[in-house]
Amino acid sequence: MAKKFGKFLMVTAALGAAAAGAYYYLQSKDRFADEDFDDDDDLDDFDDDLDDEASKETDRNYVDLDLEKAEEFKEGLKAATAEATDKVVGAVKETAEKTADTVKKAADKTEVKVEEFFDDDDNDGSMDAM
Repeated sequence: MAKKFGKFLMVTAALGAAAAGAYYYLQSKDRFADEDFDDDDDLDDFDDDLDDEASKETDRNYVDLDLEKAEEFKEGLKAATAEATDKVVGAVKETAEKTADTVKKAADKTEVKVEEFFDDDDNDGSMDAM
């Protein structure tokens, strides 16, 4: 009997929670819709906006372009870019040469150590090499 009462109590609580949720939703649904609705949107006159944009277009100030200065700037930029590129290429070549020398020296040292490691001749007379 305790199982039946427990089941009845759980079903009643679930139904009560569902009913309370539905009631709250239905009561607040209209309130949220009223808050989002803006009455002034319907009264806007969009023709006024178009007139304002047209008047803004006629009030523009134009800037004259000096093409000679632009060409001078372009040539100066090309020269500076070429100079910087030459410096970078020189630095890269120098770094590559230094790196190649360092790698070659390291490879030579490693080769000597490997030869010594695998050398069959033992000076101490032990049979480790065999």
